[in-house]
Amino acid sequence: MSLETRKYTTDVLIVGGGAAASLAAFECSEAGVNVIQATKGRATSGTTTVARGGFAAAMGPGDSPEQHLAEILEHGGELIDPELARVWTHDIIQVVKDMQSWGAKFVTGDDGELDLKLFPNHSVPRAVHHYDTTGNMVTKVLSQKLRSDDRIEKHSLVSIVDLAIDEGRVVGAWGVDYGEGALVAYSAKEVILCTGGGSGLFYVNDNPPQVTGDGYVLGYRAGCPLLGIEMIDFQAMCCSPEELFGFAPHPTGFINAGAVFRNQEGEEFLKRYYPETAEKSTRSEVILAMAKEIHAGRAGLTGGIYMDATKVPVETIQKIIPHVYKTCLHRSIDITKTPLEVAPGSHTWLGGLKIDMDGKTPVVGLWAAGETAGGIHGGNRIGGSALSASLVFGQRAGKAASKEAGKKSDPPPADIPEDAGDWLQGLMARRNGPLQSDIRLNCRMLAHENLGPIRTAEKCEEAIGEYGRIEREDLPNIRLADEAQGSNKILGQELESALSIKNLSLLGRLLGTAALKRQESRGAHYRLDCEETDDSSWRVVTRLETGSDREIEFSTDQVKDGW
Repeated sequence: MSLETRKYTTDVLIVGGGAAASLAAFECSEAGVNVIQATKGRATSGTTTVARGGFAAAMGPGDSPEQHLAEILEHGGELIDPELARVWTHDIIQVVKDMQSWGAKFVTGDDGELDLKLFPNHSVPRAVHHYDTTGNMVTKVLSQKLRSDDRIEKHSLVSIVDLAIDEGRVVGAWGVDYGEGALVAYSAKEVILCTGGGSGLFYVNDNPPQVTGDGYVLGYRAGCPLLGIEMIDFQAMCCSPEELFGFAPHPTGFINAGAVFRNQEGEEFLKRYYPETAEKSTRSEVILAMAKEIHAGRAGLTGGIYMDATKVPVETIQKIIPHVYKTCLHRSIDITKTPLEVAPGSHTWLGGLKIDMDGKTPVVGLWAAGETAGGIHGGNRIGGSALSASLVFGQRAGKAASKEAGKKSDPPPADIPEDAGDWLQGLMARRNGPLQSDIRLNCRMLAHENLGPIRTAEKCEEAIGEYGRIEREDLPNIRLADEAQGSNKILGQELESALSIKNLSLLGRLLGTAALKRQESRGAHYRLDCEETDDSSWRVVTRLETGSDREIEFSTDQVKDGW
């Protein structure tokens, strides 16, 4: 069995299908440059839908972008690039207005003004929303606009495997169209990575299965520094009842409604950890307290903590989290009578590729936006920030990359590396060896057991060693499921999953290295063997780069003063 090769040439190649990628594509289209959007799923897709409760924009009376910025810097776990945060808090206001002109139905009051939600660590109501289905509404609006724009060439079900480099400049990318069963090579003046985060590395997560940290690994291999990759935003996700396993029930909405977290003994334990703020503590504080309770043996029957809304009036539940309420009822679970058992799962990643205010990386021809970009969120992230920042930097990257493309000559022709083609042919022909699905599960369980909310040097070293072994021993010998031989659909699914393992195994080593090196606890990163925050040594941003021998090179950057 062999794969044909299809070659394409464009001004700007956008890799990704979420909100950031869509905003970038709109800007390229308006600028009149040729643009191709290559997506693993169907655009608009990605993790945009998991932004249930809303996103922050300083649009209320008495509010301002500067006040929004100050609260991000105060509660964001430090390590934030204030220049990036300042651009974000100012630009998001116009983005919201743009989206309204495209048909976005943000909830408004009787006076026609935006009905803004108050999220923890915000001093005023600031979140524009569509009840608890904001991400779905945003996805629908962006999808409709994307489908109606024929100037944007859309390549769905394409997994980008690597970037093409010519004399230190990114000049395109290559991958697999697993929907059609073909190799694809793209020649491009500029490439924008908007592939989302790395939550697919973890067994418990609320992201689509295609979100596997591809942008981090693609940029890293091309020579772009990875900043703060050890900082991960874990959120409460259902571990029981079984019908809801992996479902993210929008804990911020539960908290706003008046729910509390209880351990196996029925104690509202957050009052013990944070007497003044309890459930209103930062997201990373709540998750850390949950993880500590589980680690101390005070978990429920299936290893989680109880999120209890049984004392909240049903009218409040129906107003604040109607979608979650209906989703649970559809599975015969009434959250006004039965607490949900939840445990920490990977929601979004806070670090990423180094960018400037326009999403430009230090590598010529390479840009990043959305969750793929680093420096924006620091060591923690207050509610309503992920989608807000993604929209802004997607738009900025698209606009700036379009201008840059207009100045450049055509890049060299695209091609598939010979060794890569050989590896793919071997993968499809192989009948013996470990199944790709087993190796992928191993990658996810490694992160779940060793690199979650509570970490130690021993666990980090164990993960690094095992991910390295997977790269050396398993990857060259993995095989696809037998069913792939008789079905193009199954072949495509198996290929996409197998290709993801190449990125997941390297991403696991990168995460493990950053978590091991940061010998303190700060923001979303907690080391059981280094429990204190060490400002004298570790008030810095971790940086990972490809060394001269292709090994991971670690260094740190000083935190920029934002005040």
